[in-house]
Amino acid sequence: MNFYEFLDLDNRGKAFAIWHYGVYLMSRTFNGDIHKLYAIEDFYVEVCHNVESQMAGKITSFESVDFLEPYLDQINLDDLMSIVK
Repeated sequence: MNFYEFLDLDNRGKAFAIWHYGVYLMSRTFNGDIHKLYAIEDFYVEVCHNVESQMAGKITSFESVDFLEPYLDQINLDDLMSIVK
């Protein structure tokens, strides 16, 4: 599935694609909501979960690594280096 095929899906189709093709990468908390980051082939998908309602809300997809910036401070370089060694 490519980026443009994903964009053409409705929310139910996007949820199916994330469940079946998405690789969970990490989560972050922003404004009290949990944002979960997934990779699907050569693009990324962020799903915003409302903590109070326990429901998934906005689904954002993007190809540019620039949008990964909010997640960068969570990456522990020491952990990565121990994997590479």
